[in-house]
Amino acid sequence: MQTIERAPDFPRQIQKMFGAVAPKYDFLNRLLSAGRDQHWRQAAVNLLSPQRGERYLDIATGTADIALEIASRYPSELKVMGIDFSGPMLELGQKKIREKNRQQTISLQKGCGESLPFADASFHGGISAFGLRNFSDPKRALTEMHRVLKPNGRAVILEFSHPSNPVLGWGYLFYFHFLLPQVGKYFSQHESAYNYLPQSVAKFPMRKELALLMEESGFQRVTHQDLTYGIVTLYQGIKNG
Repeated sequence: MQTIERAPDFPRQIQKMFGAVAPKYDFLNRLLSAGRDQHWRQAAVNLLSPQRGERYLDIATGTADIALEIASRYPSELKVMGIDFSGPMLELGQKKIREKNRQQTISLQKGCGESLPFADASFHGGISAFGLRNFSDPKRALTEMHRVLKPNGRAVILEFSHPSNPVLGWGYLFYFHFLLPQVGKYFSQHESAYNYLPQSVAKFPMRKELALLMEESGFQRVTHQDLTYGIVTLYQGIKNG
């Protein structure tokens, strides 16, 4: 598996970018995905299969959509920790948590997914939605996720892919590489954030390659499944007991 090359200042650039687009982030997620992002997150949490009395980690939580979805399954009967390196994104996440009265269930913390500030075997499950390709070292982030999971803990990754159907794939690529950046730029008022999105997806391993990366990070029984004709892919792996 080839390594993913990143510039030395990549983390700072990404942190700055997400901080700048944070006020419009949720709105643009809904707009640019035609509302499908909510379905994708629900499917990811379904795969995670949260249970009462357990503790879950949401890596690159952003504005806490995944954390809130986990908490909605058993309010007050499980715990969710969300971690992200963007302060402005976490501030918006905290606001949403207060609005939904989930303060007793969800905690947010600023930090890096490649160096998680948690002890070994701290969580029953871990999840990352559209965050893995934004790390300087995705394999290290996966290895850290593996470390903090309990034996038999489940990891779920949700990431963009490319449709396998050639006709659909052509239309998707036109939208993803030409229309989406222009719409994103208009609403976010950020010059490059929504150019970065298709560029980062194009360079990131997907399906079999990402599944292999999970296996190399220690996960067993790794599987993947496409959603919405392959626009996104769900991955899961288990930490053996």
